[in-house]
Amino acid sequence: MSNQNFYSFDSKLLSSTFQAYAIELDNVPGEGIADHHRLILGEYEEIHFPVIFKHAKGKKLCDILDTGWVSLYLISDRMKSILTQSNLTGWKTFPITLLDEKDQKITGYSGFSVIGRCGEIDYSKCEIIKKQRSPTAPFRKFYKGLYVGIDKWDDSDFFLPKDYFGIIISSKAANVLKKNKITNMKLSNLMDIETSEDIVAMKYRG
Repeated sequence: MSNQNFYSFDSKLLSSTFQAYAIELDNVPGEGIADHHRLILGEYEEIHFPVIFKHAKGKKLCDILDTGWVSLYLISDRMKSILTQSNLTGWKTFPITLLDEKDQKITGYSGFSVIGRCGEIDYSKCEIIKKQRSPTAPFRKFYKGLYVGIDKWDDSDFFLPKDYFGIIISSKAANVLKKNKITNMKLSNLMDIETSEDIVAMKYRG
């Protein structure tokens, strides 16, 4: 299967959209990974539920809410129902308490984890392009296309590549989400994604 059949799954990160931050998570890694990474991965050891999230900024409640960490989202009961009824795989939810700016509870949301997996990203397959951020800026190198390890993909509709926290979804999942007009969602075909050389260099240094 080609990488053209997959999409990255993100939020639009709009300032008008309700955003929340987690209270009492341990986000300083010790002998393992930070709690917000555990939640993204669906590895709940030592996590105390429900996880409390409190209003940070924005007002508009959408199907996808940001939490300040890339790929750690809260989803509406509507979206959860759509995923379930459409038999989409590779995800699960965790219990939360969501509070507004006055510490009043907001119901109808869960935390979202991705438990599907695939192999690591291979930047050597990317097209190298050069772009300017502005007419007077220097040209910078970008890697076009995101080639994930489909040979080790577990066939889930939602999945994470090895050592990468960006959420990838199948074309089936993308079609379901677009058909149901999930709000505050951004989908990008993997072939359209551009990664700066700084990010790629950081990966290989690590």
